[in-house]
Amino acid sequence: MEMTHRNAATAPAPGADGDQPNLCAALSPLEGALLWSMRAWAIGLSRGIATGQEIAALYADLGIPEGAAVLDAMMLALNQGATRMIDVNCVCHPNLSADELDLVDLLALQQEGRQEDAVAVLLGMAAPRDALAIAQHAGMLVALLHQAGLHLPRGSAALRRHGFRALRAWEGPAPSTCLH
Repeated sequence: MEMTHRNAATAPAPGADGDQPNLCAALSPLEGALLWSMRAWAIGLSRGIATGQEIAALYADLGIPEGAAVLDAMMLALNQGATRMIDVNCVCHPNLSADELDLVDLLALQQEGRQEDAVAVLLGMAAPRDALAIAQHAGMLVALLHQAGLHLPRGSAALRRHGFRALRAWEGPAPSTCLH
């Protein structure tokens, strides 16, 4: 799998409301920092640039230096398990891609204890076994954030966008149309 990235001169991202912002500036500083780390990781991979020190410095500044290793494991699992190209912009790009917003929402869903919905979001990007591993790494990253007293404000927006996605993913017939 290859992760793509764009510079600031490329195409815009999804809608502009609070649940689905199209600008990085609409994210909280913490969400922006986490997005930056994912973007930097992807750029490092695609361009062969060493970005590990900058990512490690960011997580040290957040008070969770071990977060850099967890991010690396999460992104490696995503890279290895991706079933399609993941749209990740350059760190300088002002817009959010739909995939980037889903990755930020993945962390917010894990924060809200919605592992099944987090995995369902990832199934649009990765194979089932890999989606579970990615979600588990995201859960570890969120646990570190929580231990440091950091909270992602996108929790409710992520729930509105993806809540009960795992239930909606059911493709079989309902067992019964009447339960009374």
